[in-house]
Amino acid sequence: MNQPNSASPEGQRPLLMVVEDNSAMNTAICDVLEYNEFRVVSAFNGQAALEMMTIERPSLILCDIMMPKMDGYTLLQHTRADVNLRTLPFIFLTARTADEDRRRAKSIGIEDYLTKPFDPDDLLISVNNALRRAESVAVETQRQLDEMRNQIVAVLQHEFRTPLTLVLGYAEFLQETTNLDDLDLDDLRTSAAAILEGGHRLQKLIEGFLMLADLQGRANFEGELSYLDCASLIHYVAGEVSPLAKAANVTIQIIGEISCRISGSERHLRDALKRMLDNAIRYSRPDSRHVWVALVQEAGYTGISIQDEGIGIPPQVVLQLSQPFAQVDRRNRETPGAGLSLALIQQVARLHGGDLTIDSEYGKGSAFTLWLPTAPPQ
Repeated sequence: MNQPNSASPEGQRPLLMVVEDNSAMNTAICDVLEYNEFRVVSAFNGQAALEMMTIERPSLILCDIMMPKMDGYTLLQHTRADVNLRTLPFIFLTARTADEDRRRAKSIGIEDYLTKPFDPDDLLISVNNALRRAESVAVETQRQLDEMRNQIVAVLQHEFRTPLTLVLGYAEFLQETTNLDDLDLDDLRTSAAAILEGGHRLQKLIEGFLMLADLQGRANFEGELSYLDCASLIHYVAGEVSPLAKAANVTIQIIGEISCRISGSERHLRDALKRMLDNAIRYSRPDSRHVWVALVQEAGYTGISIQDEGIGIPPQVVLQLSQPFAQVDRRNRETPGAGLSLALIQQVARLHGGDLTIDSEYGKGSAFTLWLPTAPPQ
């Protein structure tokens, strides 16, 4: 067995949670971990583990599968649906050796699958590897956040230039007109409309940047979470953007309806989906008529996919779009604020423990999919 590292200060030692209904096995696992200088708490079923995690969040969970009250699979689903727990490394330590169980566990998203009887050294290797991976992910996430903050300043000039030029240009035109009697009513209306349009675009950009700054300062959506029906969420947002779709002669088609729910911030998810639909409509080809919305489920996640009939995105540009504030100029039809919208959608996905994926076929269209952890059934 590995020798303990007694030099680790109490406050820096990871807290591990053991969830095992067999008292003797529970004690044996805890003894191995405590001997190796980990802090350990234990529970005898998934329900008790969830209650304990409201008091202190562990760094990793070691869990049996077959337990009373709440089994290991259900506990894993609950942690993945909880914004405060979904990034926790999760290791199954079980007597179930069937390949089907291994595949099911890995499809939901676990760090490792160990079987009983266990070798203490194998257990420690698995625990240490999982903790190192979790730390690496946290460091990389922070690096990306820092990079995004630095890019905000750089993107301000680009995003604000066009609406500012619009407002200032027409304002200067009016100011330099020595005799207002020389202006006819159409000129005044054109100038006022241009200034108003520029002002609205600036307002939208400012609100977007303020929202992005708020999202960057968050670790999660604690206090704003609720269980949301996916179909209801999609129908609501589709109704919100219907005037824009009608003006563009585009029909929003919802393909099928999977009965599922997610745990999330309704306000932020509505905004993210609205931005996705807005971009799909604006980037559609002039002769296109449809934008499709579909629900897909995969490995414990629900994807809300929005597909357009635009000209698509070149493969090399798809990779660029994963970067904050990225924007592709599709046939010189750049959409003001599109880079900001993409950054906001990516942040909303991240804070929900999800992701934004992009699939595009150049010349045919693109599909943007917002992936979110599926909530456990009621």
